Amino acid sequence: MNKQASQPRAIYYVVALQIWEYFSFYGMRALLILYLTNQLKYDDNHAYELFSAYCSLVYVTPILGGYLADKVLGNRMAVMLGAFLMAIGHLVLGASEIAPTFLYLSLAIIVCGYGLFKSNISCLLGELYQPEDPRRDGGFSLLYAAGNIGSIVAPIACGYVQEEYSWAMGFALAAIGMLAGLVIFLCGNRHFTHTTGVNKAVLCARNYLLPNWGWLLILLVAAPLLITVLFWKEWSVYALIVATAIGLVVLAKI
Repeated sequence: MNKQASQPRAIYYVVALQIWEYFSFYGMRALLILYLTNQLKYDDNHAYELFSAYCSLVYVTPILGGYLADKVLGNRMAVMLGAFLMAIGHLVLGASEIAPTFLYLSLAIIVCGYGLFKSNISCLLGELYQPEDPRRDGGFSLLYAAGNIGSIVAPIACGYVQEEYSWAMGFALAAIGMLAGLVIFLCGNRHFTHTTGVNKAVLCARNYLLPNWGWLLILLVAAPLLITVLFWKEWSVYALIVATAIGLVVLAKI
């Protein structure tokens, strides 16, 4: 193959992370409604209300995650932090048979992780190319194909493990997949040194009573806890509005 036509080596680490992220996300989603209705004995209306609120938050939080990456974290750090949070969220979900609070906490953590990850993985891929690089379209095609592979395999694998072992093991497999993708990505860290990193000047700048890293820490801790309370108290209809508003207020301070 012509070396000029070959993809940058970093793309294969991004593609691997994308495969495992889709595996993790769609593996859990394939089990969630059945878990709520069959295992936790939620009625259908409650289960679908919770699922709908979760999906709504999952697809709106990337707006906030993208803004945060642009201002402070950079695409690479946002992707790594998001992947880590999603893995933790899937692990916590496996413990939700013990107490319902773990269910809501796990979904809240996954929502926050997905918000940091989803919009920034594509931006990170874009940073690997010059604007007019002819390989750029091929790179995004690889990323799209990788996601499809993960989403096809995930329901089969996680469903099989749940059926043969337990619900907790099914969710644990989703978490293991996400952690595997993160480890692979970290192994290729040296290939991403030219991509946008953490903006240390903005992160350390003082804003009101705290430096920006303090506001960021408050956001990362408070957002999952707030969403957990909203889910737990069955106020999930309002979770989207409130969480988005709080996130925008905090981000405006950065």
